[in-house]
This record gives sequence, structure tokens and C-alpha cells, in this order.
Amino acid sequence: MRRFTSSLRTIAAEVASLLTATSATVFIGPTAVLAAAPTVSQSSTTTLTSSGRTAVSYSGLMNGESFQQDGITTFNGWQYAAFWDQSGYANISRRQGGTGSWQNVRLTDYQTTSTDSHNVICIGISPQDGSIHLAFDMHSNRLKYRRSATGLATSPGSANWAAGSFGTVQNSLGGQNFSQLTYPQFFAAADGTLQMAIRTGVSGNGDEVLFEYRSGSWSYIGEFIDGTSSDNNAYLFGIEYDSGGLLHATWTVRETSNGSSNHDIYYAYSSDKGRNWRNNAGTVIATTGSNPLASSATGLRVWPNSQNRGLMNQESQVVDAAGVVHVLASHLPANTPSITDFNTARNSVVLVHYWREKASKEWKQRYLNYTEGLSRGDIAVDSHDNLYVVSGHSGTNVLQIATASKASGWTDWTVRNRSAANYMSDPLIDHARLKSQNVLSIYAPRRGGSQIEVQNWNTTGG
Repeated sequence: MRRFTSSLRTIAAEVASLLTATSATVFIGPTAVLAAAPTVSQSSTTTLTSSGRTAVSYSGLMNGESFQQDGITTFNGWQYAAFWDQSGYANISRRQGGTGSWQNVRLTDYQTTSTDSHNVICIGISPQDGSIHLAFDMHSNRLKYRRSATGLATSPGSANWAAGSFGTVQNSLGGQNFSQLTYPQFFAAADGTLQMAIRTGVSGNGDEVLFEYRSGSWSYIGEFIDGTSSDNNAYLFGIEYDSGGLLHATWTVRETSNGSSNHDIYYAYSSDKGRNWRNNAGTVIATTGSNPLASSATGLRVWPNSQNRGLMNQESQVVDAAGVVHVLASHLPANTPSITDFNTARNSVVLVHYWREKASKEWKQRYLNYTEGLSRGDIAVDSHDNLYVVSGHSGTNVLQIATASKASGWTDWTVRNRSAANYMSDPLIDHARLKSQNVLSIYAPRRGGSQIEVQNWNTTGG
């Protein structure tokens, strides 16, 4: 239990009052004045696999990438994780309670030949019928998708956990057969409706489209972000529902295939499951399928960040229980020279926390000053709306955990653990488990890629 003296309460109140200005920026280093940030203590580490795919591209692995939503998740008391093995087969594993040994299913009817780290495996679970959905092995090519029998996740104790419980690989969905797809992302509404967003087209010239799963079948809702008309594309930081039923999406825009052309932070939300979209002020400005969101639309750009700033696409987003949208981004600090070479710029970028206050609709920014090179971090929230950032570093191979408390207005970012130089690619947090159980589960590929750990950390504070 945290204890505050009256003087600390005064300091916290003064800090909070300073943050009420629109677009406030506060610089916070690895330690902070307040000591309210949650602590973490490691309770267990298990090996998900020791035969993970080892091919490296774009500085990462096919297992563990920031856009792998979700590579690890908890549903109905069971934890699920997906990975490619060295032979190129998709695997999905589960365990009860998020502890102990894993029960693995190896799906050998499809074998990838890819060594491209974009071609991750993403898990979606339908709360309505308990089916498990997998989308995988796509980087600007045809859909690869399969789903399980119904009830596999809602009745895990009696269901048959075997390859035969998963259907065959499909190349179309909802009557659509796109030739260039990348970055599938599953997310579920409070009423159990499962949806999937996915990019069509290519880097620098693509759109985002939306599918919906109901009554055992998928339907195509339509294009919700238009990039091809402007010869650019949106890269989602994330897309997810809050507890009140609003669907929030944040993204950056890329003008060419070069990461140096990433720019700005954009935001929109929907109150009708992605049919109509509102800008930051709440004005309806887009309709999926007929008038999609565009980077030039009024009120979508919520934070300026020009090209050549080393801004990484697709870092992370989370929405807390109060409906506050949090974005983890990384780019060069303000008032530093721009750098045209993306890889060079990444050597000098720092992690940055952006968030939108729900009542005021104001966006705020805080520099965390943690570095990560070409890697990307993950931001997540516990049941008390405290924040956790797990990030790796492509140069040092160190895995870091940092936390901040809601009580401080997320001013007290503190590094709680730094590993030995053992890890690579992007760590993934089990968001569902942290929100529901206050346990920080981290999907962490070891350097070299063959071994993937799942670390469990107990949290205290809040």
C-alpha cells in the first residue's frame, strides 16, 4: 500500500494543475519526484517454445512484433499464445490460469516459406461463440486466416484442444479477396462482437478496412481509412473499445515506403462499431465504406510531428477504464535537428507518452527519455489505470519495464526492471490479463529467436 505525506499530496496536486493546459509537454527522466509508480516482482518465467523461427528481417523476428495484436492474450481464465516454429508451422498454445506448462497445437497443414518479420500470427477470440481466430503470414499478399470450432475458448475444459479443432486456411473473408493485405488486428466490443482491421495496399499507399464476425460468419463493413487517394497510408498504433462502447483508433501517416516520411499523430473514434467516425472534437467526419477517414480531414491530426523525426509506426495504444486513450510513440525530442536517415534517427529517439483526457478532449505529451533503437515497446494498463511500458532495445538486447501511477497523473515514470542482454524483437504484453488480474505477462523472444519466454510479474500499487 502506497503512503503519501501531506507534502507529497501537495506536490502531486501542483503537478496535476500544471498538466491541464492544452498540449502540455512535461519532461520526465528514468526516476521521478513522486514514488507512487507501481512496483513489479517476477513470479515465474516459462518457455513457450525453444524452436521458434530464427529468421531476422527489419531488425525483428516473425514472433514478437508490436503489430502482433494479439500474440498473447487471456480469455475466460486461460492464456493463449501463438508462434511460428523453425520449420515454418503455426503453433497456438494455451494454459489455465496463466501459469504452468503450455498445451501446444501445431498446425502442419500450412507451412510458411517467409522470413519476413511482418508475417506474424495474430489471435482473435469471439466472446459470442468461443471460437478462436488466427490471421497470419501476410505482408502485402493474400489473406491467410483460419478459425476454430465454436466453444473452444468458452468451454476450454471440455473442448478438444487439437489441430482438428481448427478449420482449414482461407484466402477470402466476407466475400472479399484482397491481393495485398498486412497487419491484421482483432478486437471485440462489449457485446461480444469480434472485428478485424487490416491494411490493403502497400507501405506509402494503402487503406484500412474493417470486417465483423457475427453468428458464425464474417461480413465486410468497408474501408474506414483512405490512404490511396492521397498516395499515403495509415499505420495504426492501435484500435480498441473502451468500457462505454466507443471504438478508438490512433495512427501515424507515411507518405512513401521510407519510414522517414512517417508524420503526426491522428485520432478518431466511433460510437457505432466503426460505421461512422468522429474527430477529436466529436464531429462526425467519415462513414466507413462511402466516405472514409483521410489524413487531410478536419480535426484528425491531434499532435504535429514532421517527417524526418524518426517517428516509429505502430508502437502501441491502450484505453483505460476511464476512457482515457494512451499512445506510446517514439521519435526525436523537440528542438533537436531532424535526421533524414531513419535508422540513424532511431539511435537518438526516445519513448513518448501521449494521452487524451476524455472530459476536456485535450491531448497531452510526456517525454519518458527511454531509448530503444529500432525496437518498439508496448503500453498497457492495470485495473487501477496505472500504466506499464515494456520495451526492448535493438542495440543492447535489454528488456525494460517502466511504470507510472494514475494517482500522479502518470508523472512518476520509474524503471522497475532492466534485464541482462538476452532479448530481441518487440515484447508483447497480455493486455487482458493485466487489466483483469493485475499480472504483467510478457511475451519475450530471446536473442536468436529460437526461445520465447513468457514472464509473469506481480504488480503492487494503485
